[in-house]
Amino acid sequence: MADELVFCAKCGETKPRDAFYNQLHTTQPRRPCKTCLSTYKRARYAKKDGDRVSHAQVLREKYNLTPAEYDRMLTNQQGLCAICGKAETARGRGGAPKRLAVDHDHRNGLVRQLLCHRCNLVTWAVEENPSLLDAVRAYLERHTPRGV
Repeated sequence: MADELVFCAKCGETKPRDAFYNQLHTTQPRRPCKTCLSTYKRARYAKKDGDRVSHAQVLREKYNLTPAEYDRMLTNQQGLCAICGKAETARGRGGAPKRLAVDHDHRNGLVRQLLCHRCNLVTWAVEENPSLLDAVRAYLERHTPRGV
């Protein structure tokens, strides 16, 4: 494993495994690489107090998407989550519904579809540990009253 190579979608380079931080609760490397993550954090820290990162900036930096591409995805999904088929119910600080999350493969950074907050969390957890889905199903079956 010491000579494992990992691709960083941010800088487009393939680097040794030790150029990446570890993700919590998994052996998978955290992306982007340490260098890209450090550069990103320095730039965010350098912003003046009160400056907020725009939606367009997050789309561009994190997912390599333009706002128009996001809007096109949203229109194609009729404004609904690609998994549960419902509108976002999670609320932001101001009380308005959050935008649908951009779901992406954490290994290679490729964008998949837009998901509600709940489905995005479940997808992330199952992607990191596929057997978790079976464990959750078994748990719910154990705690469902008979005849319901």
